[in-house]
Amino acid sequence: MTDVIGFIGLGEAGTSIAKGLIGAGAGKLYAYDVALTSIDDRQKMERHAADAGVTLTQSVADLMQFSDVIFSAVVSSVAVDVAQDAAPHLEPRHTYVDLNSTSPDTKQEVARIVGMTGANFVEAAVMAAVPPLGHKVPLLMCGDAVPDLISRLSPYGMSLEDFGPEIGRATATKMFRSIMVKGLEALFLECALGASKYGVTERVLESVGVGYPGLDWKKLAHYLIGRTALHGERRGHEMMEVAATLRGLDVDPIMADAAARRILYCAGLGLKSKFGEKAPENFHDVIAAIEEAEQA
Repeated sequence: MTDVIGFIGLGEAGTSIAKGLIGAGAGKLYAYDVALTSIDDRQKMERHAADAGVTLTQSVADLMQFSDVIFSAVVSSVAVDVAQDAAPHLEPRHTYVDLNSTSPDTKQEVARIVGMTGANFVEAAVMAAVPPLGHKVPLLMCGDAVPDLISRLSPYGMSLEDFGPEIGRATATKMFRSIMVKGLEALFLECALGASKYGVTERVLESVGVGYPGLDWKKLAHYLIGRTALHGERRGHEMMEVAATLRGLDVDPIMADAAARRILYCAGLGLKSKFGEKAPENFHDVIAAIEEAEQA
């Protein structure tokens, strides 16, 4: 019998992965999102579900009843709360896959909550931007149940890597990678914000390309700054998780803290509401929107 897959959280990541799975023959998928309880957000969530071909449930309990494999794809700050909400409805037949960008300690706490129910737990770290890869985005996974899960999901063409049984290692890999990736986003933002005041942004990026050849620095600026405009709040909070993890390891998170501040500052200017659900293709548009918001 084919496993039924469910999603807690139907944001960008959940929607993209679910849509890809359905296209790969996964059958009927279910999802629950707390946004369904909000009159303002419900229509948006229904559009996401319709786009992905996912059937919405009215509660976490319903989702657990209908599903065998559950992907938790929520914001990092509520990963533990979501696991606690799901726990009373989990059974040994379930496999709970935590996709959230949290600290290793948080993953271990979620694993403890899920494990007490008799359900299987898998830690998963998303190692690339989900769109446009969808369900084929690389997932680095830890937990005793990983080999079985890979066997069950392999017919759908997912990119799943078994990183061993120890919970926390997959997330640690992603988090410390984020220092580089999201650190670059913050650097690009700050550089462009300053250089734009003198109209020299293009020349700055050309000069960087001379010193560090092999990359299209303008293209990278368009991509990274555009992503930050759309997903800055989530990405900034992920960097706060990184900083907290470093502190727990007695490493002063100077760069992680700074990156989180810069990204969250821009997110606080309401850029997502200005650009909608499609990332701007030109970073100059983002810089102009930031300057406009600062002057308002």
